[in-house]
Amino acid sequence: MPYPVPVAAWSSLPTLASAFILAGLGIAATLNSPSGKVLATVWDGADPDYSLLDERDATLHQRRDVEELLSAFTKGQLTRHYWGHFAPTLADLGLTADASLGVHVENSKGVSRLWLTPRRGAEAYLAQVSFNGEKLERFHCRGTAGSEVEPQADQCPVGWTTFSQLNP
Repeated sequence: MPYPVPVAAWSSLPTLASAFILAGLGIAATLNSPSGKVLATVWDGADPDYSLLDERDATLHQRRDVEELLSAFTKGQLTRHYWGHFAPTLADLGLTADASLGVHVENSKGVSRLWLTPRRGAEAYLAQVSFNGEKLERFHCRGTAGSEVEPQADQCPVGWTTFSQLNP
């Protein structure tokens, strides 16, 4: 007497059929790719060059750290102005900059600027806090390092872009 096939075996048949159909579609799509190459032969076995990706990652980390320092500088100078004057250095604000940054603080006639020039990359940064006689104004800019830049009264230097401040 033949043994009956268990019900569990019949219930897995649609799953197996689906798997074979999907595998067939995947193989067909691979063989008909626009480049005409089979995906299995696209990778040539060489290690990928991560230098560009590493550089981009370093730039993004640098920007985040710089933006935090610019924001802290701005907050500190806003507070110090209410005490009577802007702080002449980062140390007077209780701030320190990473050794990878060139730091220059300028104070003149109701304006305080923090210039940051990273030793790596082509970007430079500026935070400015100024008192126009009625209220304090502030902005942060990013531009190209290495060129002489003339700051404007209430805006970023020519060719530089303003970026948002972290919780001013």
